[in-house]
Amino acid sequence: MNRSQKIALAVSGLVVAGLVAVAAPAVSALMPAPAAAPAPVAVGAVGTADPDAGVNGSAAGDEEAVITLDDGRGAFSAQGPGNCTTNSVITTPWHESGTDDPVELVGELVDMGESSVAAGPVGLNAEGLIESYTVVSGDSLIGIGERFCIDFVTVGVYNDRFGAKQIQPGDVLVLRPDPTAPWRHPSD
Repeated sequence: MNRSQKIALAVSGLVVAGLVAVAAPAVSALMPAPAAAPAPVAVGAVGTADPDAGVNGSAAGDEEAVITLDDGRGAFSAQGPGNCTTNSVITTPWHESGTDDPVELVGELVDMGESSVAAGPVGLNAEGLIESYTVVSGDSLIGIGERFCIDFVTVGVYNDRFGAKQIQPGDVLVLRPDPTAPWRHPSD
């Protein structure tokens, strides 16, 4: 094996390791909660939290609060990315298009303020709630996730901006999908 082949092999290994690290949150969000899951917090089918359950990471004891989706689509941490005390995800029927499964925001978006990796403008809906985000130069999906307390993997998948299709300045990312709109898988 010559030197260029060794370098190519090493770079390929690093790329694979990076992709595994990036995909881990999405995979874990799809997995059902472990049998000994700490203090699960029930969330209704439309993403409304049980008011007695302590969605904002305030579960009893020192155990991490977990939000489980009633329809069996998985569970995720109630503690958000970065400095967020809440978390949200965009649920999608990952496996196919045209299903009756709703695409919706579970949890609530919180704007933690601009950063060097999420400095773009925010779009609001008629009710004044965060609905979209316009990408500017220097932004990253991880930074956007940390700014709005949302799982960046689900934002990337929903907006077809993941893997080879990276975000670009000018992209308008939907952060609050319309649950009545049909889901179209990015590969369709």
